[in-house]
Amino acid sequence: MRNIIASHCVRWFRRLREAILQYLIRRATKYGPLRGGNVSRLTAGLVVKRCSTTTLAIEAEATTFVATHTSIPVPRVRCYWEEDGKGTLIMDYIEGVPLRRAWRDLSIPQRLSVMRRIAGFVEQLRAIPQPAPPIASKLPRSGWIGGPSGSAFTDFMMTIDPAPFGPFATERDFYDWRVSRFKLFGDVHAPTAARIAEIRRSIRNDHPIVFTHGDINRRNVLVRVHGEGPDDVEITALLDWEQAGWRPIYWESRKWIFEEGNMPMWEAFGLKEIGAGYEEEIELDCELQNFSGHIP
Repeated sequence: MRNIIASHCVRWFRRLREAILQYLIRRATKYGPLRGGNVSRLTAGLVVKRCSTTTLAIEAEATTFVATHTSIPVPRVRCYWEEDGKGTLIMDYIEGVPLRRAWRDLSIPQRLSVMRRIAGFVEQLRAIPQPAPPIASKLPRSGWIGGPSGSAFTDFMMTIDPAPFGPFATERDFYDWRVSRFKLFGDVHAPTAARIAEIRRSIRNDHPIVFTHGDINRRNVLVRVHGEGPDDVEITALLDWEQAGWRPIYWESRKWIFEEGNMPMWEAFGLKEIGAGYEEEIELDCELQNFSGHIP
């Protein structure tokens, strides 16, 4: 009897929670348009994001992890739950406009100032010690590649399949898997197969493994402009941590270029500043990607 009552209470609570959530979303239109299609304004101070648990669980975990270990401005996570294959994440609303929208009106010194501060965020992420993975995962104590705590992860440059992949015990395993995604192109053209194999041999397997946002682009940086000086652009938040986790140190720069490769100034900064010392690895990976012309 107690189990029946408890089950009934759980179902009732879920229905009540969903009803309240939908009511808040409907009445929130007075706060104006939102930045993304899967994000809704709940109140003057809260937003809700609803999508697949695959990516949203990582975002909730990574955002909290970064808030704990760095001074990078991120939304405060208030609540996260999963139900019927969907995740719901409630976070603080942060004022600001996407850097992409503000970019045209910024001076060259202002753009450089913003990018240098983002580079400072990257350095903070890289300085976070890698935690021990869950014992059940059988990953090594350090040097593994995966989600924030050693789980599977997603990366929209590597595959458009929404299913997560990994984790990988070593960088060698990670890059062997990445290169295997291009096997199809080598199967139909022997010179391509030879070059893919050469690229794989050229990429080291001993890079530092660091915490990586994995999706730094101008859409995911919120700013407020206070004046015309180089330091008059405030970064209010770095958003969308759904691809975050532990990657080879050059991966942040690689994704920086992948996301905004049509912006010469942004691309050059990502290669020379974020990826300083790892230009060869980044160029080799870009060449690998070019064999398909798209995400394999």
